[in-house]
Amino acid sequence: MTVTVRFAWRILISVAASVSVGCSAHGDEGLREALEMASDKRRGELESLIEYNSETPLQRKGAEWIVANMPFNHTLRGPELERYLDFYHLFSVMGKRGIAMVDSLQKADGAFSAASLRADNDLTAMDLERMNDDIELAFRTRREMPWSVNVSEEDFIRYVLPYRIEDEHVSPWRIYARGLFSGVIDSLRDAGCDDPLVAARALIKAWNRKAFQWTGQLPQGPALGMQNLTDKAGTCREFAHGVVYLMRAAGIPAGIDMVPVRGENSAGHSWPFIIGKGGATYVASTENPDFIPAAEFDIVAAKIYRKEFGLNRDIDRGLPADRASRPSTFALPKLSDVTAIYKPGASLDVEPEVADAGGETVYLASWGNNRWVAVDCSPAGERVRFRDVSGGVISVAAVMRNGRLEPVSAPFEMRCGEGKVRYIVPGKGRRILTAYAKFPLNARNGELAERCIGGVIEGADEPTFAHPDTIHVITALPKRRLNEIRFASPTAPHRYYRYVGPAGSHCNIAELTLREAGGDGAALKGRLMGTRGAYDNDPAHDLDKVFDGDIFTSFDYKEGSGGWAGLDLGRPVSLEGLMYVPRNRDNYVRAGDDYELFWFGGCRWNSAGRKMAMSDSLDFEVPEGTLYYLRNYSRGRSERIFEYDFNGRRQHFW
Repeated sequence: MTVTVRFAWRILISVAASVSVGCSAHGDEGLREALEMASDKRRGELESLIEYNSETPLQRKGAEWIVANMPFNHTLRGPELERYLDFYHLFSVMGKRGIAMVDSLQKADGAFSAASLRADNDLTAMDLERMNDDIELAFRTRREMPWSVNVSEEDFIRYVLPYRIEDEHVSPWRIYARGLFSGVIDSLRDAGCDDPLVAARALIKAWNRKAFQWTGQLPQGPALGMQNLTDKAGTCREFAHGVVYLMRAAGIPAGIDMVPVRGENSAGHSWPFIIGKGGATYVASTENPDFIPAAEFDIVAAKIYRKEFGLNRDIDRGLPADRASRPSTFALPKLSDVTAIYKPGASLDVEPEVADAGGETVYLASWGNNRWVAVDCSPAGERVRFRDVSGGVISVAAVMRNGRLEPVSAPFEMRCGEGKVRYIVPGKGRRILTAYAKFPLNARNGELAERCIGGVIEGADEPTFAHPDTIHVITALPKRRLNEIRFASPTAPHRYYRYVGPAGSHCNIAELTLREAGGDGAALKGRLMGTRGAYDNDPAHDLDKVFDGDIFTSFDYKEGSGGWAGLDLGRPVSLEGLMYVPRNRDNYVRAGDDYELFWFGGCRWNSAGRKMAMSDSLDFEVPEGTLYYLRNYSRGRSERIFEYDFNGRRQHFW
């Protein structure tokens, strides 16, 4: 904003009393409430801001909407904030070395805690001069950019105009983003591009030229603000914020969609979206660096929401008045339900069979880390009903009691393709359940065990393996940590043996043990051979870890493909068997750890016993046909619910 505009704004503020407008002129419940909450002086300033932004009906409407929703937004401030922002900058610049430096700084100066920051509500503390600048620039951008003809007024107000995304310190991010990417924005404007999607794809291509550095090891705290545009580091939250700042600065409606908890993972997730021609939603993420249609985005969750600048009063009215008594997702429901956008034709309304809920608000809940997480709500006093619930997820109906969600139904699965609900209830019989893991072992959940599928153990008579003999092929995901392979008859003798990782696996393997036919069963020793060099030059994951006798170390080859690890035994040896351990994130059962298995029945978890693992599996007697989860009290946090195939002795995780 120019000096002239700033001067005009100050004059308007100084005569606020003479230009203020009565609430009835606004005709908006939210605006009226916001103005009534403000002090007399602040109210005059807010009304002056609205008057100043009355050049067009749309600009006035936008200013009124912003003011109406200021009470539901805040900034986290405090002396510790700069130190917290520096942590992310260090990681952005230094990578893993930055994590070590952050750890050292926290040991020296004390751990950062978001609780040390204070929340300043925007209605009382927001710099209105800065907010006015922001509104002016947003509308100027709308007038300048040719794709604005395909941006509806509602989408502009909700997903371009807001001056903040979350609880960040508000800064001149529009100007900053425009400056960083002026070349791309100006060229799109000068070319007359009228398609928001085309413009968004050009911008994110430019933004992605600098790689985003992912980590979940930094302290949790407030949003980083416009730092996300340059210090590209953190989690899905920081990735999404950077993209949204850039898109909104260019006048492209953008925001953040999220799930409170995933259906196959115990974590929540968020990602950026833009709105294209005709109101269509497009999504970008780590997996999809370009924008793709929302319906093509691969996300498993019972419910999907859009984060909003304003309060969703329809949801809020149906919840208990005491916000502290609500689940965290719905304490201040600044969100809208977009499940049907992501799952068109693949979601159903459900009216679960509920035990006595005592007239309380009933929540739809999915499983998180050792607790149920609310993902939808059904108002108290009404028939329990949840709309547009996506399939492939196990859920329960629950009520809030003593600060926790307590189930009031049996677990159920939405089978949207069949148009029905499957309830999971314990049978009358009891059987032995053998547990091998506490968490899904697939790559979708960040596991590494799948990387060994397609791996081959070979023998040869020459060190080049010019004519290898295939000894064993790993054809399926190993269900347990220690995989003993016994051959029907001894193999042909070979001097050289190796494990060859499948393409794209970085030759990930934790341990390989070769057992000599007629021997004592001990691991054969030999001279190490193979492709040396670990990913990210990490010596903890180099070639020698395959044969070090430690099942908790592993090889992570520096290249995605072409890696192998082998031994020169010094003489031809026949094998009677072998044992291998896939590289993993320690979610298999671990000998020496303390575990408890739970089964679900009677609207609650019931213990099947607590014991120490003596090997890589655990046996429990349980009712068949219900839901289970295995808890490790010794280490780790990742634990998921599962059903069990008693005939195949396999866990089916949800």
